[in-house]
Formats: sequence, structure tokens, C-alpha cells
Amino acid sequence: MRMTADPALAALYEAKAPTYAAFGNGAIAAHALRLLPEHGRVLDIGCASGGLLAMLASRAGYMAGLELSASAAQAAAQIGHDVVTGALEDPDLPFELDSFDLVVLADVLEHLSDPAEAMRRAVGWCRTGGFVLLSVPNVAHWRARLELLRGRWPQEESGTFDSSHLRWFTPASVAQLLESAGLGDVQLDAVVPALRNHLGLRRVADRAEPAWQALGRRWPGLLGYQVIGIGRR
Repeated sequence: MRMTADPALAALYEAKAPTYAAFGNGAIAAHALRLLPEHGRVLDIGCASGGLLAMLASRAGYMAGLELSASAAQAAAQIGHDVVTGALEDPDLPFELDSFDLVVLADVLEHLSDPAEAMRRAVGWCRTGGFVLLSVPNVAHWRARLELLRGRWPQEESGTFDSSHLRWFTPASVAQLLESAGLGDVQLDAVVPALRNHLGLRRVADRAEPAWQALGRRWPGLLGYQVIGIGRR
């Protein structure tokens, strides 16, 4: 089913579809598998080519998706039961209120002009007792702080400095966003990349990795590359 979306925005995400095609967020996948009940219903907002839906296929009873890129939505439709081409801001999306056990917004809210309104809408599709799961880049990550100290803000194809980002978040603002949307039992997690990804180390990083991850759990606001937020309706 095709919905109405801003043509310029649709063209932007059509161009970015190859960049976003490979779903590599193992932390989101692990949380989704934990939160989704057996044979449960999941809605993946910003589902790209359906990578997360494929990971949930053995557990879910019904999988829906929303994706702005037409080519990515076409790929996701081969995996999900109902994938809509359109934007979260579209007024007439066909998802039923109070009908999903899990609603996922993985790396979506930073691309929207009004994340709070988007969250309220997403919560409406979640049934009572269900969960909303989101991830956003952490603008308080040490690399972002360092770039600002240097007087720079890079423009990149993806990641924290993705040039299409409109909003920025920290762990505290993610918690506030979830609570303001009426969600309870709020939980936060952080994705701390392997040390080798930060410093280009190999043998040394392997030995140091447990200590590095322990530091990440202690200082998620500084070392977490992404913030993961979970709330129960």
C-alpha cells in the first residue's frame, strides 16, 4: 500500500536506501526478540529493506513495516506481512490502534522534525502492556564532544553525523521523550562499539575489550555510540 510522502524527502531516502539496507544493530535485535511475545505482532517503523523483520520472523505472528524508500519497502514486503510505503507523518496510515505488542523505531526519530509527536503516534499503535523500542545516536558520545571542541560538525552519509539528521539526543532526553509519551517502566541501554573500532587496535583491543565494555556500562553517556530506549504502554 502506498501513502503520500513529501517528494523531496522520499527522493532523499530513496538515494540513501543502499546505505541503510544492511541492518546491523544487534542490540536492537536482541531487545526486540526479548520483548516480543511468541507469535506476537510487531510494527517496524523505518524498516528499510526488512533486516530486523527477518530476524524476528521465527518468533513473530504478524510483522508490519513502514518505509519511505519505495525500493526498500518493496524488499521488506517480501519478508513482512504488511509493509507500507510512506512517512510516519502521513495522516492516513492503515495500522490499527492498540494492535501491536512491539513498536520499533530504530534510528528514525533523529530524522524527524517533531519526534515527540511521532512518539505519541507510535504509542497509539501499541497495545496496553506492549513495548515501544527505539534507538538514536548519542550526541554526548565522546567523538561528538571532541568534534565540537575542535569547532567542527562533520557531514557524513550515516551514523552520528548523518547529514539528514534534524534532531539530537542524549540518554536523559531519550528517557524524557519516552516518559512524555506516556510510557512507563522506562529502560535505557547504550551501544558501546568494540575498542578496535575506536582506535584501530587489533591484538591489544582483544585483550582490553572486557574492560572497555565495563567502562561503557559505567559511563554510557560518554562511551555509548547509540542510546536504546524501551518503554511499556
